[in-house]
Amino acid sequence: MTVVIPLAGYGTRLRPLSFSIPKPLLLCGGNTVLGLIFKSIENLAPSEIILVIGYKEKLIRDWVKKNYSNLPVSFVTQEEPKGLGHAVWKAGRKIDGNNDVLIYLGDSIFDMEWDTIKKGQGNFIGIKEVDEPSRFGIVEVEEGRIVDLVEKPDDPVSKLAVVGIYYIKKWASLYKHLDFLIEGKVKTKNEYQLTDALKLMLERENIELKALPVKGWYDCGKIDALLKSNEELLKAPPDWMDFKNSTQKFSYISSSSVLKNSNLGNFVTVGEDSLIEKSSIENSIIGNRVKILNSNIFDSIIGNDTEVINSRGKFFVGSNALIYGKECI
Repeated sequence: MTVVIPLAGYGTRLRPLSFSIPKPLLLCGGNTVLGLIFKSIENLAPSEIILVIGYKEKLIRDWVKKNYSNLPVSFVTQEEPKGLGHAVWKAGRKIDGNNDVLIYLGDSIFDMEWDTIKKGQGNFIGIKEVDEPSRFGIVEVEEGRIVDLVEKPDDPVSKLAVVGIYYIKKWASLYKHLDFLIEGKVKTKNEYQLTDALKLMLERENIELKALPVKGWYDCGKIDALLKSNEELLKAPPDWMDFKNSTQKFSYISSSSVLKNSNLGNFVTVGEDSLIEKSSIENSIIGNRVKILNSNIFDSIIGNDTEVINSRGKFFVGSNALIYGKECI
């Protein structure tokens, strides 16, 4: 099995965090987003993992080389952000048409029952009911089969969203439709959509696409969603996370970080080489090489190489920042 993970986006909904850190390397649940994706697919034993990169690609390459040199990872660059369909098409040019392929979107973490996919008995799309269907690709399902797909509809016909997991049994059956869209410059909302290629599989060839309910979906594509996913993963980590907290039941602090005369509350992730002294932190993500002194931080995300001194409140700041004597509620 080949796994394709699109990671090329700018992460605009994660700014200011993503100005300096590509979204796959943001911390969540005691790890990085990409680190948790790798852990979640570990028991699939993929023969190849193709990362589609673009924005800050060197940071991603270096991180993978440092932390996951044992995995069969290769890289494809998407020079311009032309949509998910284009990103997958770029990766797909080097995949044998007879291979089975799992597409796993790089701004989410999934807790899946992989047995259905491991058996390889058909094509599957991961779905989950959502409250705001107009933000997602939406499917109509009849007796477990997908009969229609629409990308971010203005008037959704259902609340079943395509959440970012796609399994294609024979790669050529999808790739030729992606190729048709790219060569013909067929776009929806000014981008090449993977949903459009999947819809062509249904309409032109009546290829069966089955709906696969997703057990756990942890969205990491927006700041509030990233913080919520951090909470949910620390509160009830999936078995594959192999989560070992180093402080208390619902929080994690890297072994290279130091906690002095401080209180780490629930749902806190602290990255590497950070110092927290005479402070309290609750429901927050604290990056690498961060210094927090005499402060009370809650519901916050603090980027790498940042100092927070004599401050209290809720902060969302990128890397290389200084917060001194501030109160932000």
